[in-house]
Amino acid sequence: MRLDSVRELKQRAMTDIVSPMRAAAPRSINLAFAAAPMEVTKTKPRLVALGIAPAGRNQYKLAIRLQWHSLEEAPEVERLVRLARHEVDVRYIGQVRKRAVNFRAKHRPLIIGCSVAHMKVTAGTLGGFVKRRKGDDTCILSNNHVLADENNAQRGDAILQPGPYDKGKSGDAVAKLADFVPLRLRRRNHVDSAIAVVSSSIDCDVEKIPGIGVLKGVFPDTIEDGLQVRKAGRTTGVTRGRVSAFEVDDVVVEYDLGNVRFDDQIEIEGSGSGPFSDGGDSGSLIVDSRRFAVAQLFAGTDLGGRNGMGLTYATPIQAVLDSLKVDLLY
Repeated sequence: MRLDSVRELKQRAMTDIVSPMRAAAPRSINLAFAAAPMEVTKTKPRLVALGIAPAGRNQYKLAIRLQWHSLEEAPEVERLVRLARHEVDVRYIGQVRKRAVNFRAKHRPLIIGCSVAHMKVTAGTLGGFVKRRKGDDTCILSNNHVLADENNAQRGDAILQPGPYDKGKSGDAVAKLADFVPLRLRRRNHVDSAIAVVSSSIDCDVEKIPGIGVLKGVFPDTIEDGLQVRKAGRTTGVTRGRVSAFEVDDVVVEYDLGNVRFDDQIEIEGSGSGPFSDGGDSGSLIVDSRRFAVAQLFAGTDLGGRNGMGLTYATPIQAVLDSLKVDLLY
């Protein structure tokens, strides 16, 4: 069918067949409901979605998407097929669910992007999972100021998921601080990073970044201005941005212990109307459009960038991995 014809057909099918189905009682169209309060049956039922599917050059057919298996033999679906003269693409899709992830909640298995922190720190972000080059333990990767309390923590201290600010308690301990790169006030710094060994009883999803996809590895190319990036973080969730500067030196970051100077950093501005990051996103793993790890987020501003919503500063991921003598898991 031509595009205008299938559009007209879709509208007719929606009016004559699908809308009356929605108006009917669930039992009249043979839908199965588990035992539940009656209010459940009063909500808008998931039935049939209609769209347009390609069928060759400048040709299209009616896309019929079924949200119940029991509708595959339903007379209403047969009517849709006949109405379209069998020029249809029929598929069962099941229940469609929202994709939003509450990164501040408790997650088991542990996921990239969720809330995590030292027992005496508010909350930051679990950036990813690594293994030490001399050892087999799976470790959480985040910032020093998230996992090691700006040098104040001791190796073996408990790491909570979610972090204390997100109602994490002692029973939410998932790891123990293993190593960190100290933050220095009197010399140049290159990373704000730490790792914690995950408890053997805790499972981890090392591959998937919720809302983004499967992690592919470490960014193999030279980081340049304009590189499109994404991240999943505890506060702002999944966001997009672009590298606005790289090899940035003399970035002075305010910590509780004082002003700390960093060299060789990456600057990122948010895409769209919102910021790329905010407080609590520290530790997030930043990836490119192909889902290769580019950098570790550690600081930001409230102003700046093309949209005026602030700039984010991050460390090239290879520098982070080398400083802790670990390799990224994916």
